[in-house]
Amino acid sequence: MSQSHFKFERKSSGVSRKLKQAGNVYKIREFELEKIDLTETFDIVQIVGEGWFGKILLVEHRGTDNEMVLKSLPKNYTAVKDFYREFHFSYHLSAHRNIVSTFDVAFQTAGFYVFAQEYAPLGDLTSNISDNGIGELHSKCVAKQLVSAIQYIHSYDLVHRDIKLDNILVFKSDFSRIKLCDFGETRKNGSWVTRRNEWIPYMPPEILAIDTEHKYKVETSHDVWQFSVVLFVCLTGCLPWQKASSEDPRFVSYVYWLSSNGIMSPFRRPKLFKMLTSNAQRMFRKFLQPNVQTRPSVLDEIQNFIDERWLSKYMLDKSKAISDDIDELSPSLYSYQTDQEENKKFLLAFSNCGIETVVVDRATKKERIKQWIQSSVIEEEEEDDDSSEEASKLSLSRRSSSDTEENELYALAKRDV
Repeated sequence: MSQSHFKFERKSSGVSRKLKQAGNVYKIREFELEKIDLTETFDIVQIVGEGWFGKILLVEHRGTDNEMVLKSLPKNYTAVKDFYREFHFSYHLSAHRNIVSTFDVAFQTAGFYVFAQEYAPLGDLTSNISDNGIGELHSKCVAKQLVSAIQYIHSYDLVHRDIKLDNILVFKSDFSRIKLCDFGETRKNGSWVTRRNEWIPYMPPEILAIDTEHKYKVETSHDVWQFSVVLFVCLTGCLPWQKASSEDPRFVSYVYWLSSNGIMSPFRRPKLFKMLTSNAQRMFRKFLQPNVQTRPSVLDEIQNFIDERWLSKYMLDKSKAISDDIDELSPSLYSYQTDQEENKKFLLAFSNCGIETVVVDRATKKERIKQWIQSSVIEEEEEDDDSSEEASKLSLSRRSSSDTEENELYALAKRDV
């Protein structure tokens, strides 16, 4: 690919105005992806993220000396139409200041589909959060920016569907600039999708109640639920529960509290919620509403709570608040910058609750990265001529799980509380 094809300038306000014209966001552009040798065009600085979804590479473009991130999606597990969709939404929505900038650069290598984005030097929100969260002021700062980004996405009648700590990038240490990323799961509001192995701790109960491979309708209230879980972790340093189902005693306790006809009984209040003021509890009871029919579909009301105090004095002694909880939760499992000891605790807690996990040794991981660079970047083999349909089936097989949820608590949650 010639150097002239790479345009790394950020989108201007003029572009933002153009994006508001009807049809730009919904008409996903498919184009011929030029095939290049990655190492001839870029200097690979490091791999900053990896998983079943692919690799996140920090690179420097040799022709312009621009530093950027390349999101590389493996062809074996990614249908090309899914790549076009993610790149399209990432590019068109990044006009917002709190959505990561995506450059108009997309290509393919022998084994990957690739597009370019700006680099977040401070990593994701998971790697910037402590055991006690990030404090009330910083949490409110994150909340305002995240709400702005989500409302922008919803203004195009789209739903992000994957809002979590790992997908919120930090650009300033005081959290005055955070950006939402990863639009691989973004779909049009009201469309029907198949339930896969979504990130369970952030999944609302109405989706968990659906068996994998079954369809459900995309709704903006799903983003409202995920935003609320993120905000809870920012304030407390813990997930409110491991999954919103009858299998999790924390969630059972929460639903029991909600069903108490509005009586804010200290005896019934879940232990982690004691860290919050009554105003913050009221906020979470509204947005973390298990009944999807009564849960808000927009986040406009968050402004009514911003000026109120969120953390109680009880938060000053967090160890007392959760001293008898044997399954204390860490913020995230899969962030590459998560503390190793906290990661082990989190993996053990998940294992004890029947959630399958895999511990990856860091030395092994580094060796795998080294081997991957040698095999798939420097000495890339010719790709197999697989059809998009076959690639899609492989992706479904890779991402699906045998997780089956009970409906007992969901039926309880659907009552008007």
